[in-house]
Amino acid sequence: MADSPTQAHWIETYKSLITLAIEGFKFTALSNGGAAVALLAYLGNVAGKGIAPPDMRAPMLAFLLGLTACGLSMFFAYVTQLRLFNEARQSERPLVGHTFPLYVAMLLFFCSLVAFGVGSWLAVVRFK
Repeated sequence: MADSPTQAHWIETYKSLITLAIEGFKFTALSNGGAAVALLAYLGNVAGKGIAPPDMRAPMLAFLLGLTACGLSMFFAYVTQLRLFNEARQSERPLVGHTFPLYVAMLLFFCSLVAFGVGSWLAVVRFK
């Protein structure tokens, strides 16, 4: 249990940050993956009607890059948590801290969001 109300607050804040991160990963994976599947369904429907489909390679690439960035971001988030766990177990300062993988995870997560936005914009522009 927590020793003080302040420590309890820190623990609950940390738990909520983990929950928010998980929901963020779900959002970017679902957004990019869902958009890619929806785009494939649209192209299949258009091609089935004998209509020349628009070139959707760039939007699809953006969605796939967003999905990849989300997966890599989750990997670096795991590495961050593992390093934090190891730092808490050791009394001495570790040679390699948790901040680098944390910043990489944050950057990749941001890239996943940007890729979804870019892919969506490119898809909208190509619809006629």
